[in-house]
Amino acid sequence: MAQSKRNTKARRRHAKGTVNQKWGFVRRMLQNAFDLGKIPVNPAADLSPNGGRRARRPAGPLQENKTMDERELQHVLATALTEVALWAVVLFALMGLAGLRLGEARALQLSDLELDYRHPKNGRAPRIHVQRTERNGCLGPPKHGKSRYVSVVPILERLLREYRATLSDTIWLFPGRGPRTSGKVRANAQRSGFLPDVGWCISERAVRTKWHRVLRAAQLGRQLSPKSLRHAFCTIALTRGQLVQWVSREMGHRDVTVTQQVYGRWAQPRGLGKLAEWLAGQDLPERSFYGDPEAAGVLARHGLSLDEQPCKPFAA
Repeated sequence: MAQSKRNTKARRRHAKGTVNQKWGFVRRMLQNAFDLGKIPVNPAADLSPNGGRRARRPAGPLQENKTMDERELQHVLATALTEVALWAVVLFALMGLAGLRLGEARALQLSDLELDYRHPKNGRAPRIHVQRTERNGCLGPPKHGKSRYVSVVPILERLLREYRATLSDTIWLFPGRGPRTSGKVRANAQRSGFLPDVGWCISERAVRTKWHRVLRAAQLGRQLSPKSLRHAFCTIALTRGQLVQWVSREMGHRDVTVTQQVYGRWAQPRGLGKLAEWLAGQDLPERSFYGDPEAAGVLARHGLSLDEQPCKPFAA
């Protein structure tokens, strides 16, 4: 009995918070020893409990009540125009019409807007360069460490141009107060790579406050987070027949597999619209004419012929 209890205890997994707490204690202890000159290097400086990487969980399918359809998205953005300031409307439009994450949208700078960009083959193609995100007062690369370009639709371009004309003496698209210099939320040149004395972007708390105000006024009948705007962009694009590869690239997913796992139920087969259009235009007789000597004449009236061969016969 005692042996069974020991085996059960040995196989039991510790909670994530417990592991992080004990690992943090060991790392700080080794760092103090390094600062005092007791050891030449801190072996735990660049390590973590799971081997230096965040544990990856398979993405699950998105629930339908966590996103919005076209009508709801249009209603939310129209409500925002009457309930909050223009900067909040533009930020929500960037998430709902371009698929940006909240931190990516807040960390945009004016130099990231390439509204006059011209593609070498396709001509004029406004776009936004997403190359950073902001979290807890620190700037860093986007999720998965990959920057990307996202397309800008005409209505979003008009909003961006109108809003950009109201800005002055700032490098941020959504300027705000600088982060606190103490506590958990802090920023400095070493951690963020950017000096706070040039200003900072709008805080996540300010954005969520505006979002809750818009959500109450919209009266959708359910609670939604700002991330539902990003979900809406993806689900609407897939429902409209966009390729899953294009949607995955616009959303900044790690690979297409993530897009398929989360948003697979909204994906449409390629060419579904053309196939439905072709099927709707077909004209066939309403009954069978098997054995009827007049079958050839009936089929001819429907534009069909028994003499036409759809493919060449195989050679003997």
